[in-house]
Amino acid sequence: MARTSTLAFVDDPLMRWFHPSIDTYYERAPAAWRLMARRAIAMGSAFVTDDAVALAIFLPPGRPTVDVPPEPDAVPPSEELLAKYRALGEVMSEHTPPEPHWYLNVLATHPDWQRQGLGAAVIGPIGEVCRQQGLPMYLETMTVPNVAYYTHLGFRVRSEWDIPLEGPHMWGMIRGA
Repeated sequence: MARTSTLAFVDDPLMRWFHPSIDTYYERAPAAWRLMARRAIAMGSAFVTDDAVALAIFLPPGRPTVDVPPEPDAVPPSEELLAKYRALGEVMSEHTPPEPHWYLNVLATHPDWQRQGLGAAVIGPIGEVCRQQGLPMYLETMTVPNVAYYTHLGFRVRSEWDIPLEGPHMWGMIRGA
C-alpha cells in the first residue's frame, strides 16, 4: 500500500508542496503512507486490490481516529513541514461538510495500472455503504484532471480554496445524499 501510494502521489501538488525535493519525498513519504495505511487497516476502512496496485482509504462519519505506533525509523517532521500540516488542517476543516459523510482520504493506483477502473472498484464497497446509509462521500483533490475523474464517478465540486503558505489549490467534492 505504501509503495502504491508513494508512486501514485509523486507528482501530486500537495506532496510536492510538503516535499519540494523529490529525494526528500522518496525518503519520507513511504513511512507516512505506511502510517496512514496502518491506521485505516486498524479501523477496517482500507480497500485494496489483491495485489495492492490500487487502494482506497476512508474515514467513517465523524472521522474517528485510531492510534498506531509510529514507524521506528520515521524522521520527525521539520518545523516548516509542521506549519504546512497545520495550515492544511485549518483550511480543510473550514471546508469539511458539516453533515455526516464518509471521507475518501486516499485513492491511489500504481501508475502502471491506472485507467483500468481499479480506482472505481476500490471505492465501490463504501459507495454501497453510502447508498445504504443515505450518506454522501466527500473528498479533496488538487488537480483539474482529478476533478474531471471524480466528476465522471458522480462527484460534484462543493467548494474550492487555496492553502495558505503558498500551498496548492484544492477542490472539495461530494457525491450522493
